[in-house]
Amino acid sequence: MTPERLNIVQPVLNTFENNDIKDFAIVLLDNLPEYIWHVGASSTGKYHPAYSLGELGLMRHQIAVVRFLNFFLELEQYNKIIPSRERDLLRVAGLIHDGRKSGSQSDYERSKYTKFDHPIQMAAVVRSYDGKYLNHNEIELIAHCIESHMGSWNVDKKTGKCLPKPEDLYQELVHLADYLASRKTITMDFENIETPRVESKPEEYVLTFGKHKGEKLIDLYRSGDDYVIWMEENITRPDVQTAIKAIKKKLAEEDDEL
Repeated sequence: MTPERLNIVQPVLNTFENNDIKDFAIVLLDNLPEYIWHVGASSTGKYHPAYSLGELGLMRHQIAVVRFLNFFLELEQYNKIIPSRERDLLRVAGLIHDGRKSGSQSDYERSKYTKFDHPIQMAAVVRSYDGKYLNHNEIELIAHCIESHMGSWNVDKKTGKCLPKPEDLYQELVHLADYLASRKTITMDFENIETPRVESKPEEYVLTFGKHKGEKLIDLYRSGDDYVIWMEENITRPDVQTAIKAIKKKLAEEDDEL
């Protein structure tokens, strides 16, 4: 993945809780058709909010789906019954659910319009990795959630072909997130970053601003860079302050072990 593309998806990748699942998400992103990074979420422009139209629109739509999933998963009623790994599997499903929106790259070059069976096509791509990266049940959960993401919009009026409808909580959450990310009246800020889950993995927090943009904050602390003192005193963003607190705690624990 190019640095530019990684920069686009990094904020939501930062919300993943398990590195192996995040790595699999990157593998899937790396193997999406080229058009996915350029087109809007709606091939006709009739649907979806403004942020998901035009260049990178479809990718912003998929990122928005993960954002909505993260909103849901912060709630106690979901967080307490959906384990960490399954939360990440839902994030993967959201991040690549439209990864075959117009089919393969060659399909897209023949016709740019949405393929009715794109959920089935993308689920098949995920299942093609069975036995690699994650176990069978985890691969299957991702595919399971992708193939039903259209919800009640599941009948092709031309052919009468039907897509699966959500049948369980996992499928329902992905469909609901996709539904909300498709509403024209719900806007989304793509300037501000997600809040990384730094409490559990402070070593993963990467700066997205300033002269050390792209560097891990924990490395700056370990090097004794004066910039970290400046950040403590001047950067009030909650994600930064949370990261600083978690990193200082982690480094203190490392010192105690010496």
